Amino acid sequence: MKLMTFALVLLAAAFASSASIPLHEPRGIEHASPHGGRVKAIPWDEAVQIMKTPPGGFCGKVSSLDTNATEAQPRPKCANTTIRPEWNRMADADKLSYVRAVKCLMDTPPLGVWGENATRSIWDEVAWVHDQLNVRIHGVDTFLPFHRLRRADALVARDQLHGPLLRLWFFTADYFGALPPLSKTGDGTCITDGAFANFTVRSPDPNHSSCLSRGETKQTTDEATTAMLDLCHGDATTEYTQHRRCVEQTIHAVMHEGIGPTMWLLATSPNDPVFFLHHGFVDWQWKRWQDAAPGRSMTITGCAEYPADGSPCIPLTRDTVLTTMGLIPDMTVGDVLDTENDVMCYTYDEF
Repeated sequence: MKLMTFALVLLAAAFASSASIPLHEPRGIEHASPHGGRVKAIPWDEAVQIMKTPPGGFCGKVSSLDTNATEAQPRPKCANTTIRPEWNRMADADKLSYVRAVKCLMDTPPLGVWGENATRSIWDEVAWVHDQLNVRIHGVDTFLPFHRLRRADALVARDQLHGPLLRLWFFTADYFGALPPLSKTGDGTCITDGAFANFTVRSPDPNHSSCLSRGETKQTTDEATTAMLDLCHGDATTEYTQHRRCVEQTIHAVMHEGIGPTMWLLATSPNDPVFFLHHGFVDWQWKRWQDAAPGRSMTITGCAEYPADGSPCIPLTRDTVLTTMGLIPDMTVGDVLDTENDVMCYTYDEF
């Protein structure tokens, strides 16, 4: 059964559990440029293997600090939690408000984190930061906390993006422009309709810019199924690293790859407005997993970084710093671990 009947918006990064592949190098990312590779999803059988393999079996060498959950020191609960609905449950006026807020960010002068005269807007800078942090936020256990931070704060905390962020959505040209099929030559199509028609993607490479481009590979997007969603959710014994790897490399990956050119490159994917809607769904999956067993919103395990020299991984803890390189103040994993704490202050409308 397909998870959505037209198109889901997800994102992607993939790496294998095979012992022959360096564990700190994502298998599914083709490092085709110095600014981030192309994303590819893993097949069902590899996802099943991830969910069967205990974290010590695929984390490589880890320090002793990484073998146990870090001590829980939860933040206070939020007094007035915001409920974020699914796109399909939003009124047309709220959908339009979301689109206008994205347009506002595209028109808001940059903060200067990319450098003088390098960019036109905060929107460009958000994509640039994602690219600069590439290997620190993909293929490692920081993936989910970092992208939760980006969704919740890089836009919202600046009072630029009002209204709910989203879990699932139907792709409608009225709001986001077309989703044409990928051409026979493997090329996308520049988007010339909808609110983001003729948008120019500013590449991290200063000598290259391109149009906002899409080209659906339906065989790939059809891989987003309820069966895969349930597989990655696991059960009461599923550990965080298993869940994160499965989500990142499957449902998160197939739509990034399947939507095409702008979205399938790590360097450019945040330029497409569907990126943030997609990450609402990715975050919803993590939140659902956290709520399924006691303590998951208070503790965290895994690897924050794999040193290049092959030494034990740097543990992911509540004190691990999450940076957006100046877009907003740095935060910690503990700040974002519970969406219903006094920092994040939101939940979703259904699980």
